[in-house]
Formats: sequence, C-alpha cells, structure tokens
Amino acid sequence: SAYPSTEPSASPTQSFPPTKAPTASPSVRPTAAPTYSVAEVPRNPRDGYFNYDASSSYGPNRWKNVNKLEKSDPGYFWQSFDMEGIISNECGSGKKQSPIDVCVKPRESCTETHEMRPKSGDYKMDSDFITKQILSNKLRLVMAPRTGEEPDPPQIDFSSNGRGIIDMTNIDFKFPSEHTVCGHKFDGEMQYFTYHPARKRFVAVSFFLDASETNPRNEHLQEVIEAFRIVYEEDERKCKERSASSGNSFANGFASSGNGKRNLYNHDNATMIMRENDKIDGLGLQQEHRHLALKWHPFHPDIQKTVHFWGYSGSLTDPPCTSDSVDWKIMDVPTPISPRQLEQLKHILFTHVDGNCKRTSVHNSNGSVARPTQDPQKYYKCTRDDYVSDEERAVCGDEGCVNPFGSGLNPYYPPLVYVTGPPTRSPSK
Repeated sequence: SAYPSTEPSASPTQSFPPTKAPTASPSVRPTAAPTYSVAEVPRNPRDGYFNYDASSSYGPNRWKNVNKLEKSDPGYFWQSFDMEGIISNECGSGKKQSPIDVCVKPRESCTETHEMRPKSGDYKMDSDFITKQILSNKLRLVMAPRTGEEPDPPQIDFSSNGRGIIDMTNIDFKFPSEHTVCGHKFDGEMQYFTYHPARKRFVAVSFFLDASETNPRNEHLQEVIEAFRIVYEEDERKCKERSASSGNSFANGFASSGNGKRNLYNHDNATMIMRENDKIDGLGLQQEHRHLALKWHPFHPDIQKTVHFWGYSGSLTDPPCTSDSVDWKIMDVPTPISPRQLEQLKHILFTHVDGNCKRTSVHNSNGSVARPTQDPQKYYKCTRDDYVSDEERAVCGDEGCVNPFGSGLNPYYPPLVYVTGPPTRSPSK
C-alpha cells in the first residue's frame, strides 16, 4: 500500500506470550561441540554439485562452474518460478550478489510507510501443505501454492512492493548466518521467501538466530525442529531397512569432539542430541505431535522481535546466484533460541543420511553452509524515524508513543546497532 493504513492490521503478536527477550549483545562464543566432519566429495559429482569448502574445486569461488541443476539440487527449486535469467549461472558475475554485511551507515533511504503485515495462513506443520526438506545446504519448509480461496499459505503485506499481500513460498534455515552485522556472524539465519509474480522477483525476510548460553528453549520454533526430526528419522529408518536387506551396516555420520578426535555418532548418540533436555520422550513426544497439528505462525512473537530492518536488492545465495532477483529485508533484532536447539538443527542438517544411506550435507570444516559475504552494496535501514509498529500507532498515533511499546503493548527490543544515515539524517533513537 502507498500510504499508512488508518485501520492497521491486527498485530500477529497480540495473542501470544513471547519467550525471553534476545540478548542485547549476541554471543560471540564459538559454536558448542560437537562439530561435524566434512562429507567426502562424490567420486563422480553431478554437474550441479557444489560445496562450501574454500579449498575445494567445488567451493564458493568455483560456483560459477556449476552448469546444470538437477531436481535434487537446492537451486532447482527456483526454476519453478517465472523469473528472467533464472536459468543462467551468475555466481561469478559480481553483480548485486548476496549476502552482504550491513552496519551503521546506510547510503539509501527507507521508503516503507508501515511495518510488514503478516498473516499466518491456515497451514499446519504436520500437513501436506508444508513440505519439510533436509537439503544438502539448508533445511527448507516449502509452502504449497494456493489452489483457491482456502486454505491460505502464510502471507505478508509489504508497503513498498507495489502489490498488496504476497504469499510465502518457502523458509530456509542456514548455519551460521549468511548476512552479517558490522562483521558479526550469527548462529543461524531464517530466510522467509515470497514471490512477486508481476515484478518477477522475490522478497525475502531474514531473521538472525542467536543461541546465547542464557537463552531458554524457543517453544514455537521447537515445532519446526520436531517436524524436521520426523523427516530425519524416517530417512534413517529407510536406510536401516536398506542396509539390513543388503547385509551392510547402517551409515552413521561422524562428529568431532572438538579435541581433534573423531567419534562415531551412532543412532543412540543422535537420539541424545535430538532429545536430551527437551522433554519430548513419552508423553512429551505426544504433546509435540499435537503441537504440530496446530496452525504454525511464522511471525509468532517468539520469532519476530522487531518491525524494523535493513534492506537492499541482491541475489539468491546459492547456485544459480541469480543477480538482482531478491529484495532482502534483514530484521534488526535476532530470534533467540537455546544452544541445544541450535545443536539439534545443525545435527539434523549435518548428519542427515538419506534413504539410500548417502550423507547429504555439503558443509565445510567450520560447520558452515553460509555463502561468504559478497562485495558491498548500497542498503537502507528502516527505523522508528520512518514508521512505528501498527500496535503502537493504534494507541498513540502515527508518531508513536513516548515510551515505545509501553504499558499494555508488546516489549520493545533495541536494535542490534543504531544507524546514522543517509548522511542528511541524525542517528535513529
């Protein structure tokens, strides 16, 4: 919409109690042990194969050599959208490539007139409308395209995209974060993609994941972890059946204990990582499955802690790296998760074995499936100087409340950093 609404959408954060606030200064500690060994490059890699090993012939600096994507490759998904240039590989072009580092001095102005206005839709985490995928370089939730009026996928109303509400297409989980803030990399990044059919480009909303030691379990995000765990264990079961029928042993993943020694992570240890201290055994597991049957809200207050963000025009972050195809919006307060939840997510991705008993992850020796930051680009930063939340506007008007998110409103979390810019403007407060 071109102008602020006089009747703001109901805030998605009004009916749920959020969990503990994210830490003001996210942890810079190294990721907790275990770290996972790197899977070997296939003997005869397919044309679409790539990995994240900088020293490899298939690492990020060589992605420009990926010349054909097959259905099993992560980038094949993007070909289902009507985008110009999607079939060409632009990973080595240097043109508007993502991710980038954002910091305190944006060089462009925010043109948003109100916060993103999401709708949760009708999809349930345990339904066929949300496909859970453990890919080689990410965990992905794929939202089924709408086929009629209902059920609705999750949707977002962006004020600056030229068209009202856009359906969400997928959510990707990467470890660690791909975008950085003033050089700081976070524990992970959730990337919410929507597709604008008229403009033939994506709008992606990124939430950093912060797994500081003091963070409690994020109950809403645990539903996602449980959904991926079911896929992980089903593939594990298929592999065991295949191994039993062929007389081979089960293909376990290897993990390093952090002291240079390699430990075999068998099924029992995997179960420990997946379930320890998370109360999902016995009755707890049944409760988790009941949770999966409920409608899942991508913008639940356990996840969204802010309405402000950095924005810029960039690319997809893995082959084909299509340039100038994504309007990125990077939220300025991270989503808090527990260290155990971070380890669960990484374990699912990095030790996954498919039904054919093949390891799937292409992470590097640092436990990363994040593309390195690319050349700097112009970006903007939306702050409270540009707009206040719909909830705050409804109470205090367009200028907002003296005490942001004050009494009776959701908590206010300060941004990761305060920005100065564009040069004609004072620092945001």
